[in-house]
Amino acid sequence: MLAPDTVTDGMWLVAQLGFLLGVPAWLAWAESRVRLVATLSPVVLCYASGILAAQLPGLRFDAGLAGGLVAASVLLAIPMLLFPADLRQWARLARSTVLSFLLAVVAVCLSSTLVFLWLGRHVPAAADVSGMLAALYTGGSPNMNAVALARGVDAETLLLVNGADVMLGSVFLLFLMTAAKPLLGRWFPAFQAVGPRAMPPVSEDQDVRAGPWTLAAGPVLLSLGLGGLAAALSWWLFGELVEALIILLITSLAIVCSLVPAVRRLPRSYETGQYLLLVFCITIGTQADLAYMLQAGSVVLLYCGMVLVLAVGLHWLVARLCRIDVDTLLITSTAAYFGPPFVGPIAKVLGNREVVVSGMTAGAFGLALGNYLGLSLARLLGG
Repeated sequence: MLAPDTVTDGMWLVAQLGFLLGVPAWLAWAESRVRLVATLSPVVLCYASGILAAQLPGLRFDAGLAGGLVAASVLLAIPMLLFPADLRQWARLARSTVLSFLLAVVAVCLSSTLVFLWLGRHVPAAADVSGMLAALYTGGSPNMNAVALARGVDAETLLLVNGADVMLGSVFLLFLMTAAKPLLGRWFPAFQAVGPRAMPPVSEDQDVRAGPWTLAAGPVLLSLGLGGLAAALSWWLFGELVEALIILLITSLAIVCSLVPAVRRLPRSYETGQYLLLVFCITIGTQADLAYMLQAGSVVLLYCGMVLVLAVGLHWLVARLCRIDVDTLLITSTAAYFGPPFVGPIAKVLGNREVVVSGMTAGAFGLALGNYLGLSLARLLGG
């Protein structure tokens, strides 16, 4: 017989799971019915709901549950967002995507170096911090933490850089989700669709309002299979589960599957992937600790902020000269600075499915590249 505490803990976990799965489901349902939800975007509302819930007195979300949901939602969502993609259309979009992403990578390396030369003497282990930031803004936080581990960065510095990333990344992500396209659309060319949509419009049998959710079983099972295969390959090659490699493999395998017309026609693939990304967003929000984030209010925050602002400024300035369209600019910025998990939400905010494949591919490439870039820059600057 279960002890009372065990029962209570189990019920509390079920309640948390219900909140983390239920709120995104309601927002996805309400998007087409409630004007306020459509205006603010379910993505923004999921982040806000998670952050607000985490600040309630006495309420602490289980870290193990949150970590499992974050990993599962990302690994399942990525292939489901890619299954409906038509690579023949993507190939015609690739040039501007590759150019914009490479500009982002070069801009991050330059800004990390310039800020090191300017403020490096004021920040402990500044060379390592620059390397961590180069990895972070190329592929995402897994790269940053990997570089920190490889360089032997002390726990205090790692915590401060992570805190600065949460604070700065939240502000920048909010900008990308709200004002970025209307503002930058005045200066950058509009996105030009390439013939038919790269991802077909939702048909009646795929619409989230029609029929039972069991229609999503096909893409979910296929995504689970690809995730298992990617994990097995990672374990076989390295004897461990390498997150960056797994995401890269899942993306590659999903793109290969998208070559099969039957896979592209799987019902509710894209919509289910979007729902899982909403689960990811609200779960990430519940992990926000505002009191801890304030600890980053130091010269480390200034250092990280200067790297981010200078990198974005250089990237967008040169992209403007190269006449990169606004949607490609924003999706490659997302891929570089936040990684593949955030490509779907930003594409949803942009209202453009065509850029998902290009963004995912760029983000996966960044995940693979980030560790090499970060370690090389840290060694170059600090020896």
